[in-house]
Amino acid sequence: MTEEDEEFQRLEREAKMRALEDDDTQDYVRPWVGLTELERAEICDLKWWDWEDSFDIEGFARAIEAKLREKNA
Repeated sequence: MTEEDEEFQRLEREAKMRALEDDDTQDYVRPWVGLTELERAEICDLKWWDWEDSFDIEGFARAIEAKLREKNA
């Protein structure tokens, strides 16, 4: 084995060791996107009550979830 081959192997070993020691690698996480004032107003303008005039909290929650899912997909 030549000196050049030995040097190449040494550099390769060092690179592998540095890769294993690199613990500051972070996964990219998309930032959360919330609702704008206009989107909140649009959701609140929808009718959230049934024929008995009771508030439909489940429908309201589903509308919010749908809008946030759409924006953060």
